[in-house]
Amino acid sequence: MAEIVSFGEPLVEFNAEAVGGPRSGALYSIGFGGDSSNFAIATARLDGRAGYLTRVGDDRFGRMLLDLWRDEGVDASRVATDPEHPTGLYFIVRDGSAAEFVYRRDGSAAAQLCPEHIPDGWVERARLLHVTGITQAIGRSACDAVFQAVERARAADTIVTYDPNIRPKLWPLHEARAVTRYTAAMCDVVMPNLEEGRLLTGRDDPYDIAMELLELGAPLAVLKMGSAGAVVASAADYTRVPALDVRAVDPTGAGDTFNAAFAVATVEGRSPAAAALLGSAAAAHVVQGLGAVNSIPQRRVADRLAGELSLSIA
Repeated sequence: MAEIVSFGEPLVEFNAEAVGGPRSGALYSIGFGGDSSNFAIATARLDGRAGYLTRVGDDRFGRMLLDLWRDEGVDASRVATDPEHPTGLYFIVRDGSAAEFVYRRDGSAAAQLCPEHIPDGWVERARLLHVTGITQAIGRSACDAVFQAVERARAADTIVTYDPNIRPKLWPLHEARAVTRYTAAMCDVVMPNLEEGRLLTGRDDPYDIAMELLELGAPLAVLKMGSAGAVVASAADYTRVPALDVRAVDPTGAGDTFNAAFAVATVEGRSPAAAALLGSAAAAHVVQGLGAVNSIPQRRVADRLAGELSLSIA
């Protein structure tokens, strides 16, 4: 049985290997993405017992994802195959140092998620449930399913971590802000990045953002700040966690890997600051490669990087 369950939308990724688009003949590597899928894979690579709840299309891309989760050691036994709706896709197009994300996810199998798709016992028997704002944004029924999963987790004393992962292209900002603020109050840990924290609170300083996030009701706020590290805040404590100094190539999936490392360390009984330290180290490895999945480290690598980060603090 999975200890850490992720719930949401997987995607197949087409990542440009060079600058330019189809008209200029750029080649694309096929990979995998979707914040909740990235989280599940990172959890497994970091030695957590990962489970995933979602829907995929009855198509080649859906079968590729099922093979991926099997190979990565993610328990996808409760993933459903939808015979009527396709697996979602996205493309990463590069222009110099900038990357544009182009999505083909409307009407996807994952967007059909609803409360009835949550199997009995999976959330209740898990140690931790991870949900994201993207799942809430892709469809009304999927949003309802997130609330159902969170309510069942709370009733069973399952830890709930929440990454708002705000995407203005998916829904109006006022709606995203309202749903995110409401959801944060239901969760144990709210984990936005710095820009999302600013959007949610209207504040600019990390301390002010963290304090307002706590006022929403979550006992713990974790603010991911990229090369500036992270902030971990509770009513009793406020800690800055640094980041490793690395050459960032592609940030895709770094936040999801941070979340997974934090979840694994939390389930292991580590303090929030120690969990964020492992998250910061694992994320630093991800940004040095291309794509959401290929650069996710194994646990031994993340532990080594976390050791280097600890030495830099000392």
